[in-house]
Amino acid sequence: MLFLFLILPFDFFGQEFTPIVTQFTKKDYNASNQNWSVGQGKDGAMYFGNKDGLLQFDGSLWNIYKIPGKKIVRSLFVDKDNKIYVGSFEEFGYFEKNENGQLRYTSLSSKLKKYVMQNDEIWNILNFNGTIIFQSFNSYFIFSGGRVRGCKSSLTFLFFNNYRNKIFTNTDQYGFSYFDDIKQIFAPVPACPLKSPVISVLPFDQTHALIVTKSEGLFLYDGYNFMHFVTEADAQLKKSEINRAVISPNGLIILGTVLNGVTAINNIGQKLWTLNMSNVLQNNTVLGMYCDRDNDLWLTLNKGIALVQLNSYLSSIHSFNPSIGSVYSLSNDARNLYIGTNQGLYKAVLNPNKKCIQNIKRESGIKGQVWSLNHFGKQQFCGNNDQTYDVSSGKSLLMSPVKGGMCMKEGVIHGKDVLVQGTYTKLCIYEKKKGMWVFSHTLDGFVNPIRYIEIDYTGTIWASHSHQGLYAIQLTPDLKKIDHITTYKSLDRKHKNPINIFSINNRVVFTDSTAFYTFDDIKKKIVLYDELNKNLGNFSRSYKVCHFKSNLYWFIHDGEAALVQINARNIKFLDVVQYGLFLNQAVEDYQNVIPISDSECLFTLENGLALYRIDSLYRRQSDTLLQMKYIQTVDAKLKKVAFLPLISESRPKTPYSRNNIIFTVAYPRYTHLKNICFRYKLIGFDKAWSVPTASSCKEYRSLSYGKYKLMVEVMTISGIRLSQVSYSFEVIPPFYWSPIAKILYFILLILLIYGYRMYIPRLSQIKKEKSRIRKEEIRKKEVEKEVQQSIAIENTKLESILSEKSKELAASALAIIKKNEILIRIKEEVIAQKKALGSQYPNKYYDRLIRLVDENLSTEDDWIAFQSNYDQVHENFFQNLHKKYPDLTANDLRLCAYLRLNLSSKDIAHLMNISTKGVEVGRYRIRKKLGLPSDKNLTEFMIEFK
Repeated sequence: MLFLFLILPFDFFGQEFTPIVTQFTKKDYNASNQNWSVGQGKDGAMYFGNKDGLLQFDGSLWNIYKIPGKKIVRSLFVDKDNKIYVGSFEEFGYFEKNENGQLRYTSLSSKLKKYVMQNDEIWNILNFNGTIIFQSFNSYFIFSGGRVRGCKSSLTFLFFNNYRNKIFTNTDQYGFSYFDDIKQIFAPVPACPLKSPVISVLPFDQTHALIVTKSEGLFLYDGYNFMHFVTEADAQLKKSEINRAVISPNGLIILGTVLNGVTAINNIGQKLWTLNMSNVLQNNTVLGMYCDRDNDLWLTLNKGIALVQLNSYLSSIHSFNPSIGSVYSLSNDARNLYIGTNQGLYKAVLNPNKKCIQNIKRESGIKGQVWSLNHFGKQQFCGNNDQTYDVSSGKSLLMSPVKGGMCMKEGVIHGKDVLVQGTYTKLCIYEKKKGMWVFSHTLDGFVNPIRYIEIDYTGTIWASHSHQGLYAIQLTPDLKKIDHITTYKSLDRKHKNPINIFSINNRVVFTDSTAFYTFDDIKKKIVLYDELNKNLGNFSRSYKVCHFKSNLYWFIHDGEAALVQINARNIKFLDVVQYGLFLNQAVEDYQNVIPISDSECLFTLENGLALYRIDSLYRRQSDTLLQMKYIQTVDAKLKKVAFLPLISESRPKTPYSRNNIIFTVAYPRYTHLKNICFRYKLIGFDKAWSVPTASSCKEYRSLSYGKYKLMVEVMTISGIRLSQVSYSFEVIPPFYWSPIAKILYFILLILLIYGYRMYIPRLSQIKKEKSRIRKEEIRKKEVEKEVQQSIAIENTKLESILSEKSKELAASALAIIKKNEILIRIKEEVIAQKKALGSQYPNKYYDRLIRLVDENLSTEDDWIAFQSNYDQVHENFFQNLHKKYPDLTANDLRLCAYLRLNLSSKDIAHLMNISTKGVEVGRYRIRKKLGLPSDKNLTEFMIEFK
C-alpha cells in the first residue's frame, strides 16, 4: 500500500491563497495574552483592549495604559475627536491626548448620579447619533453633553448594533429586538424566524442589512422580511460559533468565530479563505475585529493579536498539505501550473480568479529534485536530477539523457535558433525540427556544472559555474564544437564569490553579490555597471534577477525582493517584498519569482507559494504621515522628565538644566513593519544625517543653549523615502549666560573700565610704592642676611668655645676623679699600715695624714669651680632644674649634673665621696622627686633637659 501511495499521483483538496498575516505575541507588546477589542485613532495609532489595560501601537512602539483598579479593558471605541472610550468591570471612561502627546484618563463612571454599579461589565461601546453608549448585558450608560446617566433593564441582551438610526440587539427574552423610541423599551422585531442569537447587524446594500447569527448562518433583512444568505461556508460556520462580524470597505464579509478563527466571504457567498491555527493564527477564538483606514483587518484573539493584510498585493498558500517540498521553479500554460520541487514535479490547476490552486497531482514519472521548468512555444521542459523531459503533452517525454538539467536559454548563434542547457556536467544544444525543439548534441571538451546561462546578441554563450568562475563560450559555425572559451575567475579580481548571469533589457549582466557588471564591447572586458549600481542602492548586491514583464524586474537580496522598472533614462523602485512576511521562508539561494500573467507572479517558498498582484500597487491607501509622538526633556542631575508641546504657536523652549532630549516619532502604517527605518538630523548640532535605524527614538545629550530644528525621515530599507517631519525648539541659556546675566556682565565691564581709568595714576603710584617697598625689603633682607651670617660666625665661635669648655669641664671632672681615687688609695694604704703596725705607727702621724687626705678629697671649692664652669657650658642648668623642681637638694643637683655628663655610678661615687650604693639611692630619690615613669631613663632625661 505504501509503495502504491508513493508512485501513484495523488490529488489534494484546493489550497487557498490567504492574506499575509502578521502575528503579535505577548513578547512583542509586553502585556497579557488575552485581547478583547480593537480600534484606530485619528492619528493612525492602533488601540487594543487588553487584560492589563489599554494597549497602544504606533507601528514601532507598544505602550500600555492602566485604568483605575488595573482592570481588564473589555471594549473600546474611538470617536472622531480622537477620544478613546474604554469599558471594564464597574468602570468606564475615556483616554485623551494632551498637548504633549500623553494619554490621560478621565473616568465617567465616577460621575454617575442616582445609579450604583453592581457587577456591570461594559462589553460594547457605540456612537448613536452623537451619543456614546456603554453597554453591559443588562444595563447601559449614556454619555452626552458632558453628563452621564445609567439605565437598568429587566432584559438581558447581547451587543447593541446601530443600523439606520435604530439600535438592534438580541435579548434572551425576545430574541432579535430593537429599541422602540416612542415607548423607550426594547421590543421584538416582528415576524423574526431566527432561533440563534444575533451577533451583528451590518449594512449590506442600499435596501438590506446583513444579519449575522451565532450558529444559524447569515440572513438578509429589508426591514420586513428575512432571507437566508447562502454561502459556501455555511456548514463550517454553524460549527464554529460566530462571535464578531465586519464588512470591509471593499465589500468582504469577515466573520470571527470562537472555535475556528476567521472566515472571509464575498458578496455572492463564495468563501475566499479561512485563517485559523491550522495555518497562521495563534488562537482560534476571535474576540474583536476592526478594519483600519488602509482596509487591513486587525484581530484581537484569546491569545495574541493578528494583522490580516486585506489590501495587500500579496497572498500566500501558507503550507501545502500533504507537503510537496521546497519549491524551486514554476511554469504555466493555459491548462496547467507546473511546480518543480525537491520531491519531484507537480501539476495543478490555478483557479481563474487565483483564489486557490486545485487538483494538485504529482507526476509519477519524474522523481527527485527538479531544478528548472521552462516554457518554449508549446513545450514545457523539466530539468530533473536524472534527465530532461517535455511534459506538455500530459506525458513525460525524455528529451536528454544528460543528468541534472539546471538551466535553459533560447538564443541565436550563427543565425540559428537554439536552446542551450546547463547541466551537472555538459552543455546541451537543442535545435528545432518541424517547429519542435529536440535534443541535438553536447559540446565536447567542456565538463562543468553550470547554474545560469545567457546568450548575448553576438551569439556568445555566457555560462556561470555553480560554485566559482564564469565562461564566455563561442561555437564553431556548425555549433558542434567550442571555437573559443574565455574563463573569468573573478569579476573584480578580489572576490571569488559565485558569479550569476542574467539579462536586463537584452543586456547580459553579471553579479557576484557585491555589485553588478556588464561586458564592454569596445574595451572587450567586464566592467562595473555604474548606472545600475548607483540607482539600485542596497539592491546592487542582489544575487538574483527575475524578469517580470517588459522593463520590470525583480532583484533579490538578503531576504527581500525589489520590483524595479528599468528604462533607458531612469531606474525606478516600484515595490519591495520582505520574505519575512511569509511564514514559510524561501529556499535559500534558490528564490524564484515567476510571472503567470501580465499582472501576477508567484514567489516560490518552502512547501508554499505567494501570489503577487501588481494591480494592487495602485489601490488607494491612506496618506500615512510621519509624526512626532512625544518629546521628553530630562534633567540629568535630578532625574526629572518633562514633555515639550507637540503643537505651539511659538517655538517651544526647554531650560538648560533639561538639555537631554529624547524624540519619539511614529509612522502608523502597519504593512511591511520590518521594511522601514528612520534617520535623523538635528540642525544646529549634526553635520550630516544619521545612519538609518529601526529605532523610532533618538536621544541627544547635553545640548548647548540655542535654537535647533530636528529633521526626521522614514524610508524603506532599500532607501525609498516615505515621509518626513520636523520640530523646532530652543534650549534656554543657563542663568549665568542669560540676557539678564549678559547685561550685568556688560555693566560690570563698564565699571571695571571706568575704575581702571579713574585709578590709573593711583595704580601707578601704588606700583612705584610697591617697587620702593620691594627694593627696601630686598635691602633689609640683604642686611639681615649679613647679620645672620655674622651671628652664624659668632655662634660657630661660641660653639667652639663651649665645646672647649665642655672638654675642659670633662677633663676637670676626670682630674678630680683621678685625684680622689689616688687620695682614697693613699688613705686606704695609711689605714692598712696603721692596722699592720699598730702602736708602732704613732697616732699623731696617722691622724695628721688622714686629715690631710680628707681635706683634699672633693672640697667645696672644687665643687663651686665645677658648678661655675658647668653653668657656662650647659646654659644655667642648675637654675633651670631647681626652678622647675624646687624639691631637689644641693646634693641632688650635683648628682643630676654628673648624670647629665653621662658618668658612671662608680665615677659619681668618687666625685661625691660616697659609696656606689649611695649613688643608686640618690638616683631613686631624684626619680621620685621628678615623677619619672619607670620606663624613662634618668640619664637620658637629664641630657635632654633644658
